[in-house]
Amino acid sequence: MTIKVTSACLGSLGTNAYLVETGRHVLLVDPAADEPALRELVGGRRVDFVVDTHGHYDHVGGNWAIPAGAVCIHEADAGLVAMFFPQHPPFQRLLRDGEELAEGVRVLHTPGHSPGSVVLALDGVLLTGDLLFAGSVGRTDLPGGSDEEMDRSLRKLLALSGEAVVYPGHGEATTLERERRRNPFLRGLS
Repeated sequence: MTIKVTSACLGSLGTNAYLVETGRHVLLVDPAADEPALRELVGGRRVDFVVDTHGHYDHVGGNWAIPAGAVCIHEADAGLVAMFFPQHPPFQRLLRDGEELAEGVRVLHTPGHSPGSVVLALDGVLLTGDLLFAGSVGRTDLPGGSDEEMDRSLRKLLALSGEAVVYPGHGEATTLERERRRNPFLRGLS
């Protein structure tokens, strides 16, 4: 499967929104804000799924800006979005660990940054939200965050076989192998 990932930096916290094209499906991941850059990212493509890697306000503000087949989040974070956006329409799909969202797109439940954080795993690609960044990991000091859950989730990610490009929620892309070798927050977790 050929996967194409393009991004736009959106919102006041510089969140990476991703457009993922698998050849069969188009996913819009973490549409942080309803800005012109979001519409430019999508262009004229039909979006099958809008996916929030977690429910923090800086990742979900553009959920309904682009028409899509379904807007999705892990069931543990659906209520979190309502705290930030009380008028947010209901999600059409609640994600669960291990499910295949679309052909070749697997959901990994990776709590720690928030109770419902997820990573999307595709062939050679990981969209990690705020779990793993280039040289760092996500915060656990926000409501619902947990150091213990974060460590378990990072171990889950490190146990994946093969090389993958990591597209984080903020900052530059990296690779899983590079983070295994260089990320000081991953030492002692493998």
